[in-house]
Amino acid sequence: MTAAAQDAPSAAAYVAKPPAVRSRRAKIAEHRELSRRVRFACGLASIVVLLGFWQLAADERWVNPLLSSSPSGIVSSARTMIDSGVLGNATAQTAELFGLGFALSLGSGLVIGIVLGWYKIISAFIDPYVSALYSAPRLALIPLITVWAGIGFQAQLVIVWMTAVFPIIINVAAGVSTFERSLFTMARSFTGSNRTVLRTVVLPGAMPSLVSGVRQGLAQALIGVVVAEYFVGNNGIGGLIISAGETLDAGQAFVGVIVFSAAALVLTALLRMVERRLVRWQR
Repeated sequence: MTAAAQDAPSAAAYVAKPPAVRSRRAKIAEHRELSRRVRFACGLASIVVLLGFWQLAADERWVNPLLSSSPSGIVSSARTMIDSGVLGNATAQTAELFGLGFALSLGSGLVIGIVLGWYKIISAFIDPYVSALYSAPRLALIPLITVWAGIGFQAQLVIVWMTAVFPIIINVAAGVSTFERSLFTMARSFTGSNRTVLRTVVLPGAMPSLVSGVRQGLAQALIGVVVAEYFVGNNGIGGLIISAGETLDAGQAFVGVIVFSAAALVLTALLRMVERRLVRWQR
């Protein structure tokens, strides 16, 4: 009884700790939330200041408006391109190229990455080719791609695929191959076949690497679209930027750059939402 009585205060103290811990965590979370708001306000203020100074510099002729344009000039160019339908058609062409190219990269990258990460003997044969193609500069391969696929949409699709698929393959293969064998043995004793373990245990465990590969592949796909439209076909948003550069139309060029940047921000935000849902169980 004496020992139990001595242990009672420590047990009570232990039970009393969680509210304080939760309160401390709430304060930390509130501080972080405030920091996000401050960072957002500072970023927005810096953009407003930059645009204002840019417009002032163009109005006062501190810079050549023909070469640098201005915020009002970019808005005017955007309105003209929208009214004429040029921007809509170019955006549709770029969206089609990006959508098909990234879909092919995602599908093939996931399959190849899982196979290379799960089957070591296949990885031993295929990994040198993957490493060599991933290390090779994409621009150096464009002449070969145009010889094999011609000049047009097919060649552009190949360029986007080759640019985006390898980050997905490498990250997925790394996530699958680093799965702990002890957990595999335990899961095998409960679930049965290798295929079931792969689907129910290994792939969920490799989800962070998979999402990281998809994020890198997404960014590389956008770069591939720009490269493809610059050098093969001269259409889409990339073609508009090239044409604007040839005619010294800085406003149109900035419109194209803004469209690419906005697309990257939106796609990245959507991917982060998907990532939070997929890896929620690990938090």
